[in-house]
Amino acid sequence: MFDNLRNNSKIIVYIVVAAFVVTGGLMGFGSYMSQNSPSGGNSNSSQYIARVNDKGITPQQFLSVLRNSASQADNLTQAEVIPFRLNVLNSMIEREILLSEADEMGVSVEVDDNAVEKRIDEILKQNDLTKEELKSNLESQDYTYEQFKSDIRNNIVNSEKINRVKESTYSNIEVTEEEIQSTYEERYQDSEDKPELEEVRTDIKESLLTQKQNEAYNNWLENKKTEANVTINDPVLFAYNALDKGNYQVAIESFSNLVENDNASASIYIYLAQAYAGAGQNDDALETYNTAIEEYPENWELRLNFGDYFAQRDQQEKAIEQYNKASEIAGNNYYAHYQLFMSFNNIGASEEAEREMQKITEIQQQRQNQQQQSGQNQQDASSIEEEIEQSNPNNN
Repeated sequence: MFDNLRNNSKIIVYIVVAAFVVTGGLMGFGSYMSQNSPSGGNSNSSQYIARVNDKGITPQQFLSVLRNSASQADNLTQAEVIPFRLNVLNSMIEREILLSEADEMGVSVEVDDNAVEKRIDEILKQNDLTKEELKSNLESQDYTYEQFKSDIRNNIVNSEKINRVKESTYSNIEVTEEEIQSTYEERYQDSEDKPELEEVRTDIKESLLTQKQNEAYNNWLENKKTEANVTINDPVLFAYNALDKGNYQVAIESFSNLVENDNASASIYIYLAQAYAGAGQNDDALETYNTAIEEYPENWELRLNFGDYFAQRDQQEKAIEQYNKASEIAGNNYYAHYQLFMSFNNIGASEEAEREMQKITEIQQQRQNQQQQSGQNQQDASSIEEEIEQSNPNNN
């Protein structure tokens, strides 16, 4: 379930200022953009959600970026929220590592007023705002327009620093003629309409270059993250980070502490069971799932993940039993039935998968009918208003 989230873990979050401006009241915009939060060896680490070497990431900074990324989490299940949050935090950690590397490299960036004004104009256009409306929104957050301009400038500078560091990690990467020839033969070996090499040379070369550059950058970044002193203080994110990295005993201890301290949700039980399973403690994993189901009998995600547990162990009948229960509980949850459709397909349960597809189709049809009905109601209301307006003697 979490693979699609893990695949995005190396994406660097470049702050999109507009989201903070047009949704007035979001906390932490100024403190994040200006990087004015306290840092240093004498600071109390409890005020940070994470630390990267000598710099801290405060909960306010994290919440700001999390809210700015909220649209990406619209269709996530409860159990997918924590992996998503960890990805956001990891991207902030990576950003700090890159900016620290830029300082060590002596990267210097100058940004003139024209570049700042151009960026602000883009924000105004994208959000259909006037400059006066922008200033009003900023003032409602106790944030002046000059502070905003300064933070826009800092953001442009930091983004350019990050780009330069990234480019430096693959500046010596080249594509050889042998690589182009090999890729050409592999790509078109079964093609009936095989093009001439010269027709596709540029495309192949650019594709290979991008691939090699990404590999070089990702390898460099992983090495830098290993060398960096990174600590995560949030207990849930710390526990899930251990699970994600395969540190199962650390994850078991951390999630168990959350359960013992009555801080467990259905998702925490799922993660704990996965940690037990990863450590080969299958009896504990089964016990955890069964305990969770007693506590949250109407949670379809628990049943889905319990089914996945059995499916991964080739216990198809037990997997289908849990998937069926999840389907009953899910009601008209479109995303739940889609997940179940995929799960049934993965274990070759074609009849059950077809049933889930039928439910998905029914839910789609219901939504379309509701939208059409809503549109008709609005049209009828407009007609009534028009008739009332025409019949009003004061209008004659």
